[in-house]
Amino acid sequence: MNKNLNILIIGFGSIGQRHYKNMLSLGFKNIKVFDSDKSRLKGVDLIKNLNKKELDKFDIAFICSPNNLHIKHALMCAYSGCDLFIEKPLSNSIKGIKKLEKICNKKKLLTMVASNMRFHPCLEFIKKYLDSKKLGKIYSIYHETGNYLPNWRKNQDYTRNYAAKKVTGGGIIFDAIHEFDLLFWLNNFSKVKESKFIFDKLSNLKIETEDLCNALFKFNNKVIGSVHCDYLQKSYSRSCKIVGEKGNLEWDFNENIVWLFTEKSKKKLFFIKNYDINNMYIDEIKYFFDCMNKRKSTFNDIKISSIVLEYCIKRV
Repeated sequence: MNKNLNILIIGFGSIGQRHYKNMLSLGFKNIKVFDSDKSRLKGVDLIKNLNKKELDKFDIAFICSPNNLHIKHALMCAYSGCDLFIEKPLSNSIKGIKKLEKICNKKKLLTMVASNMRFHPCLEFIKKYLDSKKLGKIYSIYHETGNYLPNWRKNQDYTRNYAAKKVTGGGIIFDAIHEFDLLFWLNNFSKVKESKFIFDKLSNLKIETEDLCNALFKFNNKVIGSVHCDYLQKSYSRSCKIVGEKGNLEWDFNENIVWLFTEKSKKKLFFIKNYDINNMYIDEIKYFFDCMNKRKSTFNDIKISSIVLEYCIKRV
């Protein structure tokens, strides 16, 4: 990896700070930050304005601002020739996505939309297992995630979180974009024949956005996919279940065991003990920088990411 790249992080909330610390740990030195909340910027090199003169100094931009600002900030950086790492979701609207894609193609910029869950060892194992056809014909893929919104960030009033407001791109559907991404990724991005989203705000949480969603997809390869996501579960939940011709694969984030269930047995296929979840974020940016060095397209560029996003946007 070229450690002398000039890197800009736009948005210095929890994910921007995570990427900052991880890049420092990997030996990157030339990192500057922009955030409209100046209280977040103590002890870091910052830029005061996002103008072309400033942006022209950077090789790469990490877009970590609220969802509704992703495309605006990405366009500004793309015009200055920056490769782009954009936090998930790509946006909360389709507006400007095609324009951004066109500029990036014209300038031959590399892009990646965050997909850190694809770098989790258990999900990497599941992906390889499915691709090996060891489970035979796949019938269904089910993803589930839930976490009580007020517990997300202990020192922050949840009503001030971007997740609570429509205008900033909040809502459990956008927050659970990883589950939708994983569903499409594990199913090799087969085209969707039919889909249905059922969602609403069911609780007394003081938010403007939906707090629960069940989504169903019927794919052209005859796989039925589903995602359940919510802001309501008091204990953190994240899991995946795949029903196949030769058995079921099951994984729970809190256990980090991949189980194979057949008619006669239950077998532990893969296990990772005391996994540090920060490793998947490190592996993600290592992958991105490696693609940059090789000028090789990433596996979740703007075009690919927008396939999943458009289904989520249409239903919100």
